[in-house]
Amino acid sequence: MVKITSIVVVALAITASTLFYLSNSEKMNMRLRVAFPYNKPVEAYEPTKIHLAPEYIFLENIYSPLIELSKDNGTPVAGLAESFEWKNGELHLKVRKNIKTIDGYEISADDVVFSLKRLLVLSENTHGNFKDLICPNESLETIESGCSGISVHDNTVVLKPNGEKAFLVPMIAAIDFAVIPKTSVDPKTLKIIDYRNTSGPYYVDSDNGDGNIILKANRDHYNYSEKIPQEIVLVPSGIDGKDSAISLFEKNKVDFITTIDKLNPEKIISYSEDSGHTLHSTMNIRTFLLTFTPKGLKKYSLAERRSIGKRVKTAFQKYYENVSGYEKSNQFFPALGDGSLNEEESKLVDSLYKNTSSQKINKLKLSIVRLGDVNQYKTILNEQFNDIEIIDGVNAPAFLKYESEDEMPDCFISGPDTGFMEDIGLISYSMYAGFFGMNRKDGNKWLADYMKVLNKNKRLERLRSLHLKSLEEAIIVPLVSAPYVALARKPWKIELSQIYANNPLWPIVKK
Repeated sequence: MVKITSIVVVALAITASTLFYLSNSEKMNMRLRVAFPYNKPVEAYEPTKIHLAPEYIFLENIYSPLIELSKDNGTPVAGLAESFEWKNGELHLKVRKNIKTIDGYEISADDVVFSLKRLLVLSENTHGNFKDLICPNESLETIESGCSGISVHDNTVVLKPNGEKAFLVPMIAAIDFAVIPKTSVDPKTLKIIDYRNTSGPYYVDSDNGDGNIILKANRDHYNYSEKIPQEIVLVPSGIDGKDSAISLFEKNKVDFITTIDKLNPEKIISYSEDSGHTLHSTMNIRTFLLTFTPKGLKKYSLAERRSIGKRVKTAFQKYYENVSGYEKSNQFFPALGDGSLNEEESKLVDSLYKNTSSQKINKLKLSIVRLGDVNQYKTILNEQFNDIEIIDGVNAPAFLKYESEDEMPDCFISGPDTGFMEDIGLISYSMYAGFFGMNRKDGNKWLADYMKVLNKNKRLERLRSLHLKSLEEAIIVPLVSAPYVALARKPWKIELSQIYANNPLWPIVKK
């Protein structure tokens, strides 16, 4: 009898071991290793303070906003709000029930109100001027401070922007407006202290502090599916001389390269053609752009700025002339998109640079921000300028602090996401990044006035006017346009949008 019992115990142990092994094997099969161009700890990620694309991408995977945008046409669809509608100039957002964090905390309308008021108290967000819409004449110093524009009834949050503002709905789809569980935030400092209990399809399972972060799927999220990655491993790439994303891919250390990698699109496109793996490409919604800083605007005359712009434009357009995916560009917004120039205005901008005379330029200090290896541009720019200092920039100068203006570059080249459709979040980010030549105070006033205009066509007239002014005054000089691209190791499939640069990771699937 004892021997039979022992055999049964052993058999059960073997069965359990086998089941455990199969479970782990299945998990390994659904693990997605992602080359990620950032090496910050989770504490560095804050929805109210997004300056760089990797920050946005990380946050959109662990938090969810009330509204999401359709990947096909940008139409607002249900997010954490299962439904939304305008009633008498008020936006009613009914919050889903039974959306729980990994430890069982249920997200409610109270968490939504808390998150929105937290954003207003911290008042640092870069994608949309929420305060001027919802609490224009009220100063919120604490979460407990009143805001007449936000209320809650049962499980419905009501926003009162003083009349129906259609652009408010897509605006709150930005991850700045992410819903953060109250229990995950320090009530005094409002600092996020728990990245495990989140509102998104993924939560932080582990973090070693140098960018190696493991995310795991939350089965209680509305975007959960057994087809999505069940575990995501973020592997820092292309930082401080470490392996690039392609090098990691070749060594089978990652399975996915994001749309916001430090490598430029042509390198990933070329590699995909050689390797045969799955390539994703957006429309040309990324503009390589020369922008003059406040220092450069004072230092150089209009004629000098146009002369600088013409040389940089010549260098970049020649460099990318026969490179797959790139096109010449003479405007910030994509042609035929909201805010773009009409045909007459486009010809005018072209003529400005055709008729620009060469000016002597002394001591030009130029920063190149997150456009791959800076050395690849030094040769083509040195051919155009006799006296130029080229530096590897970490961010748009408007988001950096300098001890003195002398430390600031005169201008910088970056590759921002511009978008086809009116997007208050992208417009405000562009404003704060310095692309329209305004400081924060003037930018806030322009946005506040812009958002008061109910008629979309009239708003877009204002946007196009600002766009044209920035081009005419050589505050910005568009160089080339390009797509955002991503690469996945087969059999992973990419189901991302072609009209957005975003890179949620749950649309990377195995079927």
